[in-house]
Amino acid sequence: MSAPDDRAPDPRALADLTRATALLRAHTDSSWSGVREALLARAASAFRPSAPVRGRHGLGDFFVAADVVVAQLRTAVDAVPGATAARIVCTTGDEDVLAQVVVELSVTFGVPLLEVAAAVRAAVVAELAVLLGPLSPGAAGVRADVHVADVEPADDPHPVDPDPPDRPRDGDLLT
Repeated sequence: MSAPDDRAPDPRALADLTRATALLRAHTDSSWSGVREALLARAASAFRPSAPVRGRHGLGDFFVAADVVVAQLRTAVDAVPGATAARIVCTTGDEDVLAQVVVELSVTFGVPLLEVAAAVRAAVVAELAVLLGPLSPGAAGVRADVHVADVEPADDPHPVDPDPPDRPRDGDLLT
């Protein structure tokens, strides 16, 4: 291992380094964003196997890709008035039997959240019964957690007044 060099840097080397640094800083590849988008699109379209989910019908057991289950559940959830599926995750347990479904929703402002959550859970359980048959865990076996991830404005021409006249104002005394 050599000792640090106390000599001053070579002026030509320093000039070359300064010029190279300036050129690199000035260089902007305008096609980079296009390449990046094309690369991301190609990666997104690549085959990605999904986990199997076991179902059952009269002829025996079968497997459905978790991506197919999620797509069907998304359609069922989106049919619930005031709800849009933001994210759905299925988790399987032993022997690829569905153990849990987590649904994250975007809901329309003003809808009763408990009613929407109950309707979403019912839609998930019903759709799973259709998809997986008797092997569907049913209401007791599927934990359909509803997490409100977003709230959308309503298209109501008479929206709820966010500042009603009888609302206490900052500084008002409450008795």
